[in-house]
Order: sequence, then structure tokens, then C-alpha cells
Amino acid sequence: MKAIILAAAKSKKLSPFSDTRPKSMISISGQYILETILRHLQAAGIQEAWIVVNHQKEIIQDYFKYGKSIGLKIEYIEQPEEGGIGQAVSLCEDVVGNDPHFMLVYGDVLNAGNHFEHLLGRFERMQPGALATIAHPLSDGDYGNVYLSHDMQISKFLEKPEGARMSNYILGGSFVLGRDCFDYLSRNNLDMVAYYQHLISENKMSASLWEDSWIDISRPWHILAANQMMMKPWNTSVIPDSVAIDPNVNIKGIVHFGENVHVCSGTTIVGPCYIGSNVFIGNNSLIRKNSSIGPNCKIGYGTEIKNAVLFGNSTVGRLSFIGDSVLGENVQLGSGSMTVNHDSLGKAIIYQPPGEESVNSNLPKLGAFIGDNSVIGTGHTIAPGAYIAANTRISDRITISNSTVS
Repeated sequence: MKAIILAAAKSKKLSPFSDTRPKSMISISGQYILETILRHLQAAGIQEAWIVVNHQKEIIQDYFKYGKSIGLKIEYIEQPEEGGIGQAVSLCEDVVGNDPHFMLVYGDVLNAGNHFEHLLGRFERMQPGALATIAHPLSDGDYGNVYLSHDMQISKFLEKPEGARMSNYILGGSFVLGRDCFDYLSRNNLDMVAYYQHLISENKMSASLWEDSWIDISRPWHILAANQMMMKPWNTSVIPDSVAIDPNVNIKGIVHFGENVHVCSGTTIVGPCYIGSNVFIGNNSLIRKNSSIGPNCKIGYGTEIKNAVLFGNSTVGRLSFIGDSVLGENVQLGSGSMTVNHDSLGKAIIYQPPGEESVNSNLPKLGAFIGDNSVIGTGHTIAPGAYIAANTRISDRITISNSTVS
């Protein structure tokens, strides 16, 4: 069975990180979302995957090429701009060929385990007309409600329910569909939701219930939630021989190190944490649980990192605090940088990227979201929920000039 992975769309809600990379190429716990999906597909027995691409497609193609490193045969289909899911699927008709079924996978959804094995196992046992993964949502979002009959058939799907959620289940972003999908889409304006509703009305869509965690990464703070989700099952530390740990370093809990990490004296690391290859952590630093520090980062003396994700190639100056925040690639934060992660007056933390309506994060603690290639000088205090666009330049915060003071 072939797998079709949808990875073409640019998500405005995930800006600033989706501005400079495909959404599926966001790194979670040291691995890209799409890489996790592909490795799970390969482990489930899928041998051929077609990835539908558009936004920043070169990043995906240059990294995965034709799939040798994953053990899959990977090919690519480019979707025109502004196309929806139905259009993306319709482009794959010739790829599926005469195969009676294919797997459809949304490329921005992560599961805590390999749910593809569960999905394919259920399909082989039941041989239904169509099969959909259903799950409990970990993140907030506008998800449709899924209702089940006693025999695990999907009996109803409300795409936009009114009021409070009436069902505990949502569509989990992976399906086994029949070849009739293409004929239906061509006759019904490429409406994928209408096709799902058609299958349900004909009693042809069964459910594969995934009881473990699931997340659709649609807002920047979902990166933090996904990072926690992926680290939670870790039970063994990974510390390569090339890691240099100085005396008086305290490591508590599970930590995954990359190659050639250097941790200086006086530092405390509380797992679960991920520390990528070639990371330098200065003296007397504190790396707290659920932090993910990507490759080639430098963490300055006395700095605290708490529940934060740093994509890689970034520098955090000495005596800084980075909490509940996400830093893109190639970010430079000067010494004394402080991401305030709560409102001392108890106000809700509001997130408002440029040109969009404000969003209440509904989180008690939330830091900053800093886009790729940004440089922020020394001494800055960054407000909770702050949005900093890619390529931002902010000079040092200097209160006394270099002129003579008398």
C-alpha cells in the first residue's frame, strides 16, 4: 500500500516559524515532524511514500531526497498554490494506479507512538471500505466532532460543531481510503469533507481508535506541547562517548545527547531533555525538564532554559532566562535576555501576530516566539506571548551612552 503525505500548505497560524520552513519541518525533540511520520510509516511496513509539497518544498526535498536514509522510496508531487486537501489528494490518482486502497496522512500531526501500525493492523483484520484514525485532541483547536456506533463505525461527523464539544473524538489525520475517492472528488468540486460525509452516510467508514496522545501543531505553543508529548515515553538516557561532561555537573532524569556536546562545570540538567550535537552549555547553567536544544547552540554562563525549544544554531548570552519559549534557527540573544513567561497581575496571555486577530493562549505560562535569523541585543526583557518575526534586528538596550558622564 502506498502512502500519500500532505505537506504543501503554509500555516499562517504557526508564524513566524512557518514563514521560513514547511510546517512539517519543525523539529520536535530533535527530529522533524515529517521525519517522525516517515520513520513510523516505514516501521509499519509501508515501502513507498509520495509527499505533496509546495511551500518551501526545497527544504523537504533536499533533506529526504528519495528516502534512502529512511528506508522508504520517496517521490514528490507539487500542489498549486491555494489548493485544499481535496485538490492535493486528486493530484495523486495516477500515483495510486490500480491499487484498491491507499493511505492518506496529514503531514502536521504527531502521535506519541506508531499509530500507523495500529491503523494498518485493523485494516488487515477488518477489510472495511475505508478506515480513519480517531483520537483525543491534546491541543486546542477547531476540530470536528466524531461519533461512533457500537460496532466502531463512524456514524456522524460534525465539521464545525456549535458550542461546547459534544464528543471526545476527532479525526486523527490518517486514513486508509479506497480508489473511489478520486471519482468522487472529481464529481464534487474536490471537496474532501464531503467525501468523508459520503462514506459515513453509506456506513463505509470504520474507526481505528488511538488511545495515546495526539497533537495537531497549529499554534506556536503547540510546539512546546508536542515536545513534552514526544519526551514523555523516554525511559533511557542516550549519552554518546563523544559527550564531554565536566566535574560537578548534575544530571537528573532522562537526557538524550547528540554527539560532541560539552557541558561545563556547575551545570544542572533536569530531564527529560534533548541536547543536540555540538551544543556548548556554559558554567553554572540550569537546563530544566522538557527543554530541547537543537544542534550547534551555545548557552552562556549562568543561563536558565525552562520548557523551551531551540531549533538549532543559536546563541543565548550569559545570565539569560528562556522559559516556555520557542527560538527558530540562527537566533542570537544577547546577555541578560529575559523572556517573561507569566503576567504578574494574573491577566491572560494574549498572542497577536501581525495582521491577525489576538488569540487567548489559555495558558498560565507562555514566553516568546522568535523567528529564524533574528538578533536581539543585550539586556532585553521580552513580554509573555511576544511574536518576533524572522530576520528581526534589535540593538542592545543601553541606559547610559558612551559620552562622558559627570
